[in-house]
Amino acid sequence: MMKTIFQACVVGTVLMTVACSSSSTKEANTLFKKMDADSTGINFTNTITDNEQFNIFSYRNFYNGGGVAIGDINNDSLPDVFFTANMGPNKLYLNKGKMHFEDISEKAGITETNKWSTGVVMADVNADGWLDIYVCNAGYEKGRNTNNALFINNKNGTFTDSAAAYGLDNDGYTTHAAFFDYDLDGDLDCYILNNSFMPVNTLNNSNRRDLRAKDWPVKDQFKGGGSYLMRNDGGRFTDVSEAANIYGSLISFGLGVTVGDVNGDHYPDIYVSNDFYERDYLYINQQNGTFHEELEDWTEHISQSSMGADLADVNNDGYPDIFVTDMLPGDDQRLKTTTSFENYDVYNLKLNLGFYHQYMQNTLQINNRNGKFTDVAHYSGVAATDWSWGGLIFDADNDGFNDLYVCNGITRDLTDQGLYRLFCQRCNTTHGTNRQQRQSAGSD
Repeated sequence: MMKTIFQACVVGTVLMTVACSSSSTKEANTLFKKMDADSTGINFTNTITDNEQFNIFSYRNFYNGGGVAIGDINNDSLPDVFFTANMGPNKLYLNKGKMHFEDISEKAGITETNKWSTGVVMADVNADGWLDIYVCNAGYEKGRNTNNALFINNKNGTFTDSAAAYGLDNDGYTTHAAFFDYDLDGDLDCYILNNSFMPVNTLNNSNRRDLRAKDWPVKDQFKGGGSYLMRNDGGRFTDVSEAANIYGSLISFGLGVTVGDVNGDHYPDIYVSNDFYERDYLYINQQNGTFHEELEDWTEHISQSSMGADLADVNNDGYPDIFVTDMLPGDDQRLKTTTSFENYDVYNLKLNLGFYHQYMQNTLQINNRNGKFTDVAHYSGVAATDWSWGGLIFDADNDGFNDLYVCNGITRDLTDQGLYRLFCQRCNTTHGTNRQQRQSAGSD
């Protein structure tokens, strides 16, 4: 199965390649070296601009960033690159060889300039031997189209958006998607990962995991959460989420999804990482078209603000392990200035409400091959990588052991505790002033 890079916070304008020179300079002795835009032809930046109407206060995921996928879209054996943009055109770069790329975005018809694009996946959705491109869209702004796009490869360097025809034009706040054959019938099915738009302070720690998004008594603008399992029925995708026991609630703030066979039964299972409220999900394939969510049976604890997730074998025992990123800083100054932890009472309250053991840290869950995982992130030195997004497991130096790559960072330091206290003080002052004014007017 093709491996795609999950959503990253910032997509730069450089590529990395293996350094082959034996020169004694520092750059030449590194495993990778930067390739600048003039050399590669790739000149892309995911530029976002906030204003009074559309910003981090009106859209919680304003700074979450875009995504990137790599695959051979023209069958010339050279990998091509697709970048998504939040406030601009998506870009597709065709690999011309020798690390040089051509921007074919306009010709290919994939730009989607007026959409807030997030994750992207390349997969041969219609099984014609040519990679297609699925682009996830989100972003809450009045009049904005959030329907996901499925660009079917026309085999001539152009694509046609056929999401509606295939039943994959989901209009929720989609973070990412995964294509895989969950029922082993020979075609690709799809898991669509959405991120709830519900204000967290309105949930009051309630666990409404079993209430599907469409059934919540809220305005339609808040119903764009809830993830979906879409079964491929001869080229048309059918929503089988509820029948397959896939949660679709608005308490799920999905940021990562990864697929693999965790129990060795040759059927693909699903791991979903949920941000800061709901716990993660581990769906075990029941081999009959359904899944059973078993996270609490398999793990001792999980990340709290789970972001990216990847699933691969890190210790070469033949069983896949799970890496999930979080936001724990790695140095004392950042820890003291940007991090706040829940007190014991809040922790126990959430535990009793079914949100399980969640801790702010990356987790590296080692598969014990007996239906259990053990988190060794602190032991392995990978627990703290600050504000992290995508986590990718691959063998970077070709030594036969998988390595971990973490995409981290954010445009604005939203968790700065000094700023947070100042913001709260101003809110309280404003609230107190308004209260006094209402009392003076006899309205309180």
